[in-house]
Amino acid sequence: MRRITAKLASALLAAFMVIGVFFNAAPVNVRADIAANATIINCNSVVNVREYPTNQSAIVGTCGINSRVQVTGTTYADGSDTSGLASWYSITFESNGAVKNGYVAAYYVRRDATGTGPSDGGFESMIANFPESYKPYLRDLHAIHPSWSFTPVYTGYDWNSAITVETRRGGSLISNSANGAWKSKADYSYNAATGQYYVIDASNWVNASPEIVAFYMDPRNSINETAVFQFLDLNYTADNSIPGPSVQGVLNGTFMQGQAANQNNDVINYSDIFADAGNIADINPIFLASHVIQECSKNGSTSSNGATGFYNLYNIGAYSSVISASVLGLNFAQNGLPDPGFNDTYLIPWNTPGRSIVGGAKWIRDNYISRGQGTLYFMRFNFDPAYTGQRGYHQYMTATASVYTEASHMMTAYYRAGLLDTPMSFRIPVYDNMPEGAVGLPANEIAPPPIQQNGEMVGRDPIENFLIYMYRSTLNRYPDTVGLDYWYKQITVDHMTGEEVAYGFVFSQEMTNRNLSDEQYVRILYNAFLGRECDADGLAYWIDKLSNGSSRLDVYHGFSRSDEFINLCNTAGFSPYPGYGT
Repeated sequence: MRRITAKLASALLAAFMVIGVFFNAAPVNVRADIAANATIINCNSVVNVREYPTNQSAIVGTCGINSRVQVTGTTYADGSDTSGLASWYSITFESNGAVKNGYVAAYYVRRDATGTGPSDGGFESMIANFPESYKPYLRDLHAIHPSWSFTPVYTGYDWNSAITVETRRGGSLISNSANGAWKSKADYSYNAATGQYYVIDASNWVNASPEIVAFYMDPRNSINETAVFQFLDLNYTADNSIPGPSVQGVLNGTFMQGQAANQNNDVINYSDIFADAGNIADINPIFLASHVIQECSKNGSTSSNGATGFYNLYNIGAYSSVISASVLGLNFAQNGLPDPGFNDTYLIPWNTPGRSIVGGAKWIRDNYISRGQGTLYFMRFNFDPAYTGQRGYHQYMTATASVYTEASHMMTAYYRAGLLDTPMSFRIPVYDNMPEGAVGLPANEIAPPPIQQNGEMVGRDPIENFLIYMYRSTLNRYPDTVGLDYWYKQITVDHMTGEEVAYGFVFSQEMTNRNLSDEQYVRILYNAFLGRECDADGLAYWIDKLSNGSSRLDVYHGFSRSDEFINLCNTAGFSPYPGYGT
């Protein structure tokens, strides 16, 4: 077998440290048990654990979705972070039988409620009308932010009926790359004969499953510092006025950190435009600013760059599965409706960023806030009893997790504005006949076999066959839908080589969690790379290498460019290793 060069080994290590796929660095390990008090959520497969609270620091390990970890402290992102997620946790987690420490953004963690935070009689009176299952979460949050107030909103709507409404065709969407347990198997969503999901919006959005909708709809999953801002009352008056300099903290590092033409064509700071919009439309200006970032991203988009001479920073009217949604939104920004009164009220045409921000804020006020959808949550899951129309419909967004994500951005916005500890009011929904405890994430679904032959999964093309083989030979299981889709795209879209893909399996968190002996490790490499059981001489040779100072990575390199593995990759139709054939 040909051995990989030291130069390539270093390059591979560097590449995997950069992309952070299943890579585990080697921090100091202390063997001990952990007192798990939190669950990893909000990621397709794994989340990176960092050395420091910033996405720019080294990766010390990964934690899989639904895995249990111990939160040991809270902090905020340091100045180098570019994730837009301000709140971070220090965590302790188990890897390969050892305990490791690091940091992860709070967005990816759901802490267990303790209800043991310091309280007082006044606060207990405030939350007295909440169900008992809500109170531990509220007490924990009160311990961090005692100036915040909470009000229950009894929807009068049955929980299961609300889930049914939200999982109608097009009601709640999820990326088609998500695990199968997150995607609806209803007849209008899924073709059981072909294993394909029907795309509802854009090119990749399909109907969400009742289980994942229930997780994000259950308010108890979001009563924490990161996600509670989806319940923030967005109505705004002079009593809680937020000036432009406070809004500026939201905009730093985005395309709106400087100046633009306002609704009167005067060039002023974006932050002052949002402050004006808040005062004019009676809507929280930090919500408006963070909502634009959610819609257009921090770097801007075709809706915000003015290339057409028009702007639609909130993407109002930008909903279409037939043509580009941004085209439809910019058409609305230019022409509005065939009603001069409507266009005059909302400052259409939106030919300056300020006209879009102020006019769009008035439109959001009239169509959502003043109609009984005065929180991010009720703009997404419309069950406020104050709403005057058909509840469960008239949603500003359909992406199932969008309200959780936008709430996290709102929290970051308040933190950067220095307003996180100011008095705020949160309106938290309560449904009839809710589950006794907070709804958990659905377990990942094992991928349905594309083809069955004698009870075995067979891929629909050679690349799928290769991936199924790698799952079976290294992880001893069939692939789940997320993993199969992820690695398929790594090969077909990002042109990852067989050697790089195999690294992702052999050094995955799932593999290290098995705590394999050296003999077990070598036997797996024989099966994965050579397609056979190891002979006695070969096993003795590699065990001796490991016993005399060679690392498992060294041994891996002894197999990854074998003739057998090269033939396996060539048969699948992609490159075995970087530079192959040159």
